[in-house]
Amino acid sequence: MVDKLEVVRTHQQQENIKFLAHFKRKFVIHLGKRNQSRPPDQPPPVEFYHLRANGGALCTRLIQIKPDASALNSAFCYILKVPFDSEDSSGIVYVWIGSQACTDDIRLVGEIADEMFNNPWITLQVVNEGEEPDNFFWVALGGRKPYEKSAEFMNYTRLFRCSNEKGYFTVSEKCSDFCQDDFAD
Repeated sequence: MVDKLEVVRTHQQQENIKFLAHFKRKFVIHLGKRNQSRPPDQPPPVEFYHLRANGGALCTRLIQIKPDASALNSAFCYILKVPFDSEDSSGIVYVWIGSQACTDDIRLVGEIADEMFNNPWITLQVVNEGEEPDNFFWVALGGRKPYEKSAEFMNYTRLFRCSNEKGYFTVSEKCSDFCQDDFAD
């Protein structure tokens, strides 16, 4: 018996659980385009990643976001790569642990950081919330800014779809794992 290969087109942050299961909770989404190159005279950018899961552990993603201190939240873990001067290969990587982050996420973000930045020219440092160094960490995020201390909303956030496609009005829950793009549908 020959199994048929199933090809399914999907959009970023719209991945189904069957697809995400192949990555064992280590699915990474980077900013920008695949073949985007940096001019040689431009310094390497700061990279900032947010570990989040909507709708269960299999929906865990590490998403690159714009480096900004106001994006931090005490309930989550983050990875911040601060490159040194002009060399792309050297720098320091901070694994930021929010004071309310769950232990499973703490373990997972450490594993992902080890795999992503396994390089002798990069220093990996785990930083607990409130113990951040001023010199690189806050400077890379544009300075200290107020940020959310709770993600209680994640326990109650749901997305519903209203429709009258069948000739009558219906309301149904769309999915538990959703992002901003789902509001356009």
